[in-house]
Amino acid sequence: MARVAQSGGGREPYWRLVVARWKHSGLSVRTFCGAEGLNPGTFYWWRREVNRRDRSRSAFLPVRVVAEKVGPSAAGVEVILGNGRCVRVGVGFDPDTLVQTVELLEGGDASC
Repeated sequence: MARVAQSGGGREPYWRLVVARWKHSGLSVRTFCGAEGLNPGTFYWWRREVNRRDRSRSAFLPVRVVAEKVGPSAAGVEVILGNGRCVRVGVGFDPDTLVQTVELLEGGDASC
Protein backbone atom coordinates (compact mmCIF):
# COMPACT_ATOMS: atom_id res chain seq x y z
CA MET A 1 0.00 0.00 0.00
CA ALA A 2 1.27 3.50 -0.82
CA ARG A 3 2.46 5.63 2.05
CA VAL A 4 0.54 8.84 2.74
CA ALA A 5 2.86 11.81 3.05
CA GLN A 6 2.10 13.74 6.20
CA SER A 7 2.63 17.46 5.92
CA GLY A 8 0.97 20.31 7.78
CA GLY A 9 -2.25 19.79 5.80
CA GLY A 10 -2.88 16.20 6.90
CA ARG A 11 -4.17 13.52 4.56
CA GLU A 12 -6.93 15.44 2.79
CA PRO A 13 -4.70 17.27 0.26
CA TYR A 14 -3.00 13.98 -0.67
CA TRP A 15 -6.33 12.22 -1.23
CA ARG A 16 -7.74 15.15 -3.20
CA LEU A 17 -4.83 14.74 -5.62
CA VAL A 18 -5.30 10.96 -5.75
CA VAL A 19 -9.04 11.32 -6.50
CA ALA A 20 -8.30 13.94 -9.18
CA ARG A 21 -5.70 11.66 -10.82
CA TRP A 22 -8.21 8.81 -10.82
CA LYS A 23 -10.90 11.01 -12.43
CA HIS A 24 -8.54 11.92 -15.26
CA SER A 25 -7.13 8.41 -15.64
CA GLY A 26 -10.21 6.82 -17.24
CA LEU A 27 -9.50 3.67 -15.21
CA SER A 28 -11.83 1.75 -12.94
CA VAL A 29 -11.23 2.25 -9.22
CA ARG A 30 -9.87 -1.29 -8.84
CA THR A 31 -7.43 -0.92 -11.75
CA PHE A 32 -6.28 2.53 -10.60
CA CYS A 33 -5.80 1.41 -6.98
CA GLY A 34 -3.89 -1.67 -8.11
CA ALA A 35 -1.54 0.43 -10.23
CA GLU A 36 -1.05 2.96 -7.42
CA GLY A 37 -0.73 0.41 -4.63
CA LEU A 38 -3.79 1.78 -2.83
CA ASN A 39 -6.43 -0.03 -0.81
CA PRO A 40 -9.71 0.30 -2.78
CA GLY A 41 -11.74 0.53 0.45
CA THR A 42 -9.64 3.45 1.63
CA PHE A 43 -9.93 5.08 -1.79
CA TYR A 44 -13.74 4.77 -1.78
CA TRP A 45 -13.90 6.25 1.73
CA TRP A 46 -11.76 9.26 0.78
CA ARG A 47 -13.64 9.80 -2.48
CA ARG A 48 -16.91 10.00 -0.51
CA GLU A 49 -15.28 12.21 2.15
CA VAL A 50 -13.84 14.65 -0.40
CA ASN A 51 -17.27 14.92 -2.08
CA ARG A 52 -18.96 15.45 1.30
CA ARG A 53 -16.49 18.18 2.28
CA ASP A 54 -16.91 19.91 -1.07
CA ARG A 55 -20.70 19.93 -0.65
CA SER A 56 -20.41 21.49 2.81
CA ARG A 57 -18.09 24.18 1.40
CA SER A 58 -20.81 25.28 -0.98
CA ALA A 59 -22.81 26.85 1.84
CA PHE A 60 -23.38 30.59 1.71
CA LEU A 61 -21.10 32.71 3.84
CA PRO A 62 -21.98 35.96 5.59
CA VAL A 63 -21.70 39.07 3.44
CA ARG A 64 -20.45 42.41 4.70
CA VAL A 65 -20.88 45.60 2.65
CA VAL A 66 -17.73 47.68 3.14
CA ALA A 67 -18.61 50.69 1.00
CA GLU A 68 -21.46 51.89 -1.11
CA LYS A 69 -20.65 53.30 -4.53
CA VAL A 70 -23.24 54.95 -6.72
CA GLY A 71 -23.03 55.97 -10.35
CA PRO A 72 -20.49 55.28 -13.10
CA SER A 73 -17.59 54.82 -10.66
CA ALA A 74 -19.13 51.58 -9.33
CA ALA A 75 -16.57 48.92 -10.21
CA GLY A 76 -18.58 45.77 -9.57
CA VAL A 77 -18.12 43.39 -6.66
CA GLU A 78 -15.28 41.86 -4.69
CA VAL A 79 -15.69 38.30 -3.40
CA ILE A 80 -13.41 36.98 -0.66
CA LEU A 81 -13.47 33.19 -0.77
CA GLY A 82 -13.35 30.85 2.21
CA ASN A 83 -9.71 29.99 1.47
CA GLY A 84 -8.70 33.69 1.59
CA ARG A 85 -8.44 34.26 -2.15
CA CYS A 86 -10.14 37.34 -3.55
CA VAL A 87 -12.04 37.78 -6.83
CA ARG A 88 -12.89 41.23 -8.16
CA VAL A 89 -15.64 41.24 -10.77
CA GLY A 90 -16.44 44.20 -12.98
CA VAL A 91 -19.87 45.35 -14.06
CA GLY A 92 -21.29 43.20 -16.87
CA PHE A 93 -19.41 40.00 -15.96
CA ASP A 94 -20.44 36.59 -17.30
CA PRO A 95 -22.06 34.64 -14.41
CA ASP A 96 -21.01 31.23 -15.81
CA THR A 97 -17.38 32.31 -15.99
CA LEU A 98 -17.56 33.59 -12.41
CA VAL A 99 -18.96 30.26 -11.17
CA GLN A 100 -16.18 28.32 -12.95
CA THR A 101 -13.53 30.68 -11.56
CA VAL A 102 -14.81 30.39 -7.99
CA GLU A 103 -14.98 26.59 -8.23
CA LEU A 104 -11.40 26.49 -9.49
CA LEU A 105 -10.12 28.82 -6.75
CA GLU A 106 -12.04 27.11 -3.95
CA GLY A 107 -10.69 23.76 -5.12
CA GLY A 108 -7.19 24.90 -4.17
CA ASP A 109 -5.60 24.07 -7.52
CA ALA A 110 -1.86 24.60 -7.07
CA SER A 111 -1.63 26.42 -10.42
CA CYS A 112 -3.60 29.38 -9.07
